[in-house]
Amino acid sequence: MKILKLIVNFLEIHFNAVIFMTLFLSMVVQVFMRYVLNMPSPVLHEVTMYSFVWTVYLSAAFAHRFRSHIRFNIIYDMLPRKAQLIIDLAFDIFVSSLLAFSFFPVVRELISYGFIESHILKVSWTYLFMVFPIFMALVLIHNAKFIYREFMELFKGEKMPEEEKPWD
Repeated sequence: MKILKLIVNFLEIHFNAVIFMTLFLSMVVQVFMRYVLNMPSPVLHEVTMYSFVWTVYLSAAFAHRFRSHIRFNIIYDMLPRKAQLIIDLAFDIFVSSLLAFSFFPVVRELISYGFIESHILKVSWTYLFMVFPIFMALVLIHNAKFIYREFMELFKGEKMPEEEKPWD
């Protein structure tokens, strides 16, 4: 369990920070080259594009970890706690089922992209888009934790402590 937590933390925090810094620096250099030197760089454009995709998916998984993604919960907040737990449990099981069912077909399809390369960097699409199955796995891990907590609170009345948000 500790190894899994280390891997999740590495991907969502540390690796994501490196990818984000790559995105930021490539954008700054790209703007400088385009508008100051008047020499646009297609390599930096591609680096920016793919690092943006990786940053979005890894950050979305990180936000999901703390249930800090966008939620429309006006009616949800008015419901009693038991009804909220049932809704959360049903939704988490539904999403987890869809992700688990589609995980291996997504990976298989992604591996079949191995012969396609990016135009400038000549990197296989398998590596460029591997972030999507990583995102799916991270969401599945977080949902398993949520489902366990919801079951414990719903059937045993034990409210499990949630992870503290690092930005609070």
